[in-house]
Amino acid sequence: MEQDLKKQTARSILWNALDKVGFQMVALGVGLITMRLLSPREFGLIGALAIFTALSNILVESGFSSAMIRRKENSDGEYVAVLSFNVALSLLFYILLFLFSPTIADYCKMPELETLSHLLFLSVVFNSLGIVPIIQLTKSLSFKKMSIASLMGALVSGIVTILLILKGYSYWALAWQIVLQSAVKTTLLWLFCGWLPNCTPRFEVLKELFSFSFSLIGTNLLNTLARYVYNPYIGRYFGEERLGYYAESYKFYILPVNIISGTFAGVALPVLSKLNEEPSRQLTYLRKMMRVVAFAIFPVMMGAMACFDNLEMVILGAKWSEIVPYFRVLAVAGLVGPMHVMYLNLMVVKGFTKYNLLLEVVRNVLTILFLVLFHDSVYMILWGIVAANLLSYAVDLFFVRRVVAYSIFNQLKDIFPYIILSLFMGGCVYLVGTLSLEIHLKLLLQLVVGGVTYLLPAKILGSTVLEDVLNAFLKKGN
Repeated sequence: MEQDLKKQTARSILWNALDKVGFQMVALGVGLITMRLLSPREFGLIGALAIFTALSNILVESGFSSAMIRRKENSDGEYVAVLSFNVALSLLFYILLFLFSPTIADYCKMPELETLSHLLFLSVVFNSLGIVPIIQLTKSLSFKKMSIASLMGALVSGIVTILLILKGYSYWALAWQIVLQSAVKTTLLWLFCGWLPNCTPRFEVLKELFSFSFSLIGTNLLNTLARYVYNPYIGRYFGEERLGYYAESYKFYILPVNIISGTFAGVALPVLSKLNEEPSRQLTYLRKMMRVVAFAIFPVMMGAMACFDNLEMVILGAKWSEIVPYFRVLAVAGLVGPMHVMYLNLMVVKGFTKYNLLLEVVRNVLTILFLVLFHDSVYMILWGIVAANLLSYAVDLFFVRRVVAYSIFNQLKDIFPYIILSLFMGGCVYLVGTLSLEIHLKLLLQLVVGGVTYLLPAKILGSTVLEDVLNAFLKKGN
């Protein structure tokens, strides 16, 4: 059983990584092309609506995904009930957002948003249709199928978006990208799932799911509100162009955070759930995953901070140079982002959803508090985000030890070696950036030096995480 679980975990991590990495890489490629073709102002228009779409998706999902995944068995009638409820709720929110679109446009001082929102908010409806297939595929650890659906959604919508921009559709093309991505992904999920809602719904399950997911709903709402509350504020008081810089720098910062946290947290929930009755094995897997997460996130964020000026200039040009200092500030927050997500998943697995809510309340209250106190410039807002993330991670450490036998000392001990290695690597990359070389050559040299000065010392020092990662990708893991 031990060997089978390790093999299954390794395969799941690899496919989940392909899902996150592949999807994000396609999205990044499309994003870079569209950034070349469009102005920061046009991205600012889309960014102003992000909070409304995100909050609606949270309310529509209702926390049912985590609750259904955690249950040992779900009947077809229960799936039909969840599907019916989610779709009905998504239609209700679409109608409300449609009616309030003039108010949204007036607040943000962007008249284009009134009609733009009518199209963009359709993505909420499509996302609601894909919830049940995601639950079923996740429970069966069918990450390969979900990876294909995500990749195809990103690829098809990306191609259409670029064609629309070339035809002169400007910010409308960006809205179509979001809607088409949801529609294509949802369609493929249904095809891969192979399930049809052909029985009577058992709506009584909703009460049970609500009792479990109530805290999750509150957590996700607070998290989403704190994440996107800056968008309309920056757009209203600093303008669409400044919002465009902020929104796109946030995407660059959140890209590695989402890839790493999504890859491991997505696998952690079902795997750790299976080990709920074996606490010692569960803790062993948790500690191993935390070391792998630290091994990945620290060098990526520190290396990116060191070379982002050259990277941005090569890829985007001077038009977008203002996102460089924005990114470097946000990247500090990204250092602890995946750890926070892993700990939140642990709370769900152990049934401590109230702790999950409390941890998110702390982080989001801090985030909003810093916005209230320090809002005179975009840079002050960004440092507020950093402070909120670092302080909330410190709180995470205390609550985790209450849930599992994972002391604060061991939590820090597991990640400390990778902090030191990453600081050394980041310093080397930064020094290379000071050389008087042609920018393309300098960037290439920075990337090579970054890889060598991180992986080579890790190998010399006998990093077991590096060995495990290499074995997994070489299919030697057992």
